[in-house]
Parts: sequence; C-alpha cells; structure tokens
Amino acid sequence: MNSLSVIIPAYNEEKDILNSLNQNISILDETGIDYEIIIINDGSTDETKKLIETNFTFSSKLKLHSKKNGGFGSAIRLGIELSTKDYIVFIPVDSPLDQNQITEINKNIGKADVLVSYRTNRLGYTNRMKINSKIFHLLISILFNLRLKDYTWIHVYNRSIFSEHNISIEFDGIFMLPEIIIKAKNKNLTIAEFPLMMYERKNGSATSASYKVAIRTFFDTLKFFIKIKLKK
Repeated sequence: MNSLSVIIPAYNEEKDILNSLNQNISILDETGIDYEIIIINDGSTDETKKLIETNFTFSSKLKLHSKKNGGFGSAIRLGIELSTKDYIVFIPVDSPLDQNQITEINKNIGKADVLVSYRTNRLGYTNRMKINSKIFHLLISILFNLRLKDYTWIHVYNRSIFSEHNISIEFDGIFMLPEIIIKAKNKNLTIAEFPLMMYERKNGSATSASYKVAIRTFFDTLKFFIKIKLKK
C-alpha cells in the first residue's frame, strides 16, 4: 500500500483545529495506510498552536512546525520539504477527511503523477463566490490550455514530482494549486481527475469570499502566464 503525507496548513484555526485533527487521525488510522500528518502553523496569532501542543502527542505520525505567516503557498512549500511518504495531499483545516474521501483517494492513488479532484457539489458558496470561481476556472483553462473540471480542490501528488522533477511552488496564494498542475503538464507528467465531495465550512468564511484574495489570484495568474510566454 502506498504511503501518504498529509499536509495541513493552519492559520488562526482555533475553532476547528482539534476536531479537524481528531477526524483526520481517526479516518487515517481506520484505513491502515502508512501516513504522517504535518501541521504547518503559519504564524497563527490565536490559540491554534497552544491547542495542538496541549491536546496531541507528537510522533513520526504527527508533526507540528511553526513559521512566520507567509501564506498558504509558503506553508505548503515547507510541508513538502518535510514530507517523507510516497504521496502528498494538502487538507484544509475546515475540510477534514471523511471515509468517502479517503476511499476515493486510496482508489485512485498511483494512477497518475498528479491526481486532481473535482467537487461534486459546492456547499456554502455565495453567488459572488460561484461567479469568481467560474471566472477563475475559465481563465486557467483558456490561458494554459487545460481542460480539467476543477483546479483548486484536493490534489494528491507523487512526491517525486517535487524531489525528482524539480517542480517548485512560486506563489503563496491560491494560484499555487493550478501552478503545480500547469508545471506538471509542461513536464509531460501524468494528470488524472477523480470526484470528491465537499462539505460546508462550519466556522468563518472561505478565502475565496475575499475581494483581496480574488484580485491577488487574478494577478498571480496573469503574472505566471506572462512569465511562461516570455520564456518561449
């Protein structure tokens, strides 16, 4: 059975972190898969770090690393550097794994270098978030000649795409997810899609609800597109 590194970036997640980690650990233990959970505390200013340190015993299966706040992409970069298993998956704190999701991941793992899940539903999305998502999806598809159903949900990566094929993450925002797909495509690595359920966030709001995040993501997309074009 393939082994799995689960990277969980956490920034001010005190309301969700304990339930999220307990659910992830329970689900992964039930599968019997060889796993590690790497929590990256991205400079939280609330009780996130304290809650984790107080309620969990760290081991080869559960690791906590704290850093200055640098954004989602920077947290993922560190998580990848620290990972040791065959495959890597990023899991948001507010969307812990459930039995159906881990079953789908296990079913598809090994089928491609990059596994890209697509949401079968989008719970908790406002009309504005749905419009932003459609525009972003269309922009990525047209600019980078991709035809995938989703670019920013849960991905599973063969760790070799980072360690052997030298794919690096340049962006700290949401764009880093399609960035990895685009770079994998340009290196002729294999990409496959699979469906995965999405569950509604219980606390706070999704980053896609922020105008600031939407604008940053738009400019990151254009910046990367221009960079690729200038290289040709």
